[in-house]
Amino acid sequence: MSENQQKATLLLACQSVQSVKLISRHLRDYFNLLTASDAEAAWELLLENRDIALVICELTLADDSFALLERIRDAQDNRLAATPVLLLIGENDSDEQRETAFRNGATDFINLPFASAELTTRVRLHANIYVQHSIEPTVEMQQISAVNVLQQLSQENFFNSRVQQEISFSLRHRSNVSICKLRLDNIKAIIAGFDKATAISVVQAVARIVQQTLRREDSLCYLGNAEFCILFPATNGIGATSGVNRIVESIASRRIRIAGKQVPATLSGAIYSCIATEETSLDRVYSILDASIKQAVADGGNRIVNTLPQGEERVYSIDRALKLIDAGNTDDLSSHASGLLQTVMPLIEFVDQTLQLEMDSMLQNFRATLDRGK
Repeated sequence: MSENQQKATLLLACQSVQSVKLISRHLRDYFNLLTASDAEAAWELLLENRDIALVICELTLADDSFALLERIRDAQDNRLAATPVLLLIGENDSDEQRETAFRNGATDFINLPFASAELTTRVRLHANIYVQHSIEPTVEMQQISAVNVLQQLSQENFFNSRVQQEISFSLRHRSNVSICKLRLDNIKAIIAGFDKATAISVVQAVARIVQQTLRREDSLCYLGNAEFCILFPATNGIGATSGVNRIVESIASRRIRIAGKQVPATLSGAIYSCIATEETSLDRVYSILDASIKQAVADGGNRIVNTLPQGEERVYSIDRALKLIDAGNTDDLSSHASGLLQTVMPLIEFVDQTLQLEMDSMLQNFRATLDRGK
């Protein structure tokens, strides 16, 4: 097998020739690159190349009249529908445009101009997650019995280990992670109005819909008692909310019928999103989710809440910190200086090695600062 065959394939949809050249220069050692200058050409390449592991796309192309992003997420081919899409965000793109794109299924974004280390790290992360899940054997839902649907998803120990891995990864790499818990609101009413067998069938139907709606890189676990938990790796709150909203909309649009009778099904849920700190633990996250979902149910159900625990420290991304500095609004930023330094340390060390700046003494001081902050 040649070197090019071993590399994953990426699609870059970008109108700027300069951006195409710059991005290609940074990624060509890791990936095979296909390029398209408009949304329609990008879509044709996606249909022709089933091995594309990731799409990098300008925001304006993803959400133009051709609706490339929506076409990807609505694709009948599950592999294509699950393809990660990273958006290139320009200075003239508004926050509203970006949030709309996340609601439509964008995976992540990269601000222009970008830092080369950030570009390669994010692209390699999302592409590797997708490729790893793509090569794992999968079982089509239509090929297994309804009883096995919940049995297949009831791997709580494995799911918890995946969550712990993502929390550890988030702590090391300062990346986002999101976890969601969902509960079928009216399970007791279904049992009372129909019977227990019908209730189980409804839970199975909901499980199928959730499975079919999630991205390939997401993980789903059935906890019992009509409760599910979802892990959204390398995903911030906006992306996780978009994913959960797709689930809620899918369930609302598909009428569940058991023995010819329509059975109502609504969900309540809570989403926890963070960049992990030393205080972030599995028990802490689940405790927050449990308390929030109980409140959602107590408030009448059929609602999804985003939760940030009282006293939780806000973690700033480098992009957010630079914007605050540029605006002169640094009062709330000083207490996060150590965390920001930890985030950029790999970049500083890389630059020192590459440009031979002989910053050994300075780097030692930086590391001592980080050690004191632990």
